[in-house]
Amino acid sequence: MAERTSEQTLSGAVLSISASLPATYDAAGYGATSVAFTAVGSIEQYGDHGGTANVSRFTPVATGVTNKLKGAIDYGVMNLIMAYIPSDSGQDIVEAAFASKNHYSVKIAYPAGAGETTGEIHYLDVLVTKRVWQDGAVDDVRKLAVDLEVCKPTVIVAGS
Repeated sequence: MAERTSEQTLSGAVLSISASLPATYDAAGYGATSVAFTAVGSIEQYGDHGGTANVSRFTPVATGVTNKLKGAIDYGVMNLIMAYIPSDSGQDIVEAAFASKNHYSVKIAYPAGAGETTGEIHYLDVLVTKRVWQDGAVDDVRKLAVDLEVCKPTVIVAGS
């Protein structure tokens, strides 16, 4: 199947979490039935995920030209904003993950785009490092801000 050639909204995407880790950090490992994912409810905003490389710099006096070398890669932090729903099973796992020092698996299932029957899937290996209530004014929805520190490269399964 050819890759999607048009824009797509995030509407319909589902983020799920699992305390189980895959046997291998690839599509087969994450897709195994031993990794059971639970959807996290009422996410209003998904943050960014992907890698950023550090740049090491060295400027020799003789040339005055800065040499740049690609350094360590950081897979970033995905910042989530969600409505606070204490009875949501996915949010319960997020709470347990924040209290734990263990890694968790995350699955982001995107909706099928034009010409696709299945949407793209991203799998992440994460640590939950932030879980903060966001209170506000009288008409504001009670929310949680959650940070997922991404620890390995994103595993992408293309839509078809």
